Amino acid sequence: TIIEPVRAYNYVTSIKGKESESTVFAFQKFTIPDKKQLVVELFEKDGGRHLRFVIKNGDLAKARTIGRLQ
Repeated sequence: TIIEPVRAYNYVTSIKGKESESTVFAFQKFTIPDKKQLVVELFEKDGGRHLRFVIKNGDLAKARTIGRLQ
């Protein structure tokens, strides 16, 4: 199942070498059933870098609601 973000804060499409950026993605509230996980993958366009991380329901339980983004 693909879950699309409803909002992004500081959405960055390119980063210069040796720099870093942060982007916050907001989703509708959801839970992950036991024995399942949310896998987030980011791919570099025309590049070889690939970032993948796993989020379990316990991680989501610790998430805070964002009332308002600037």
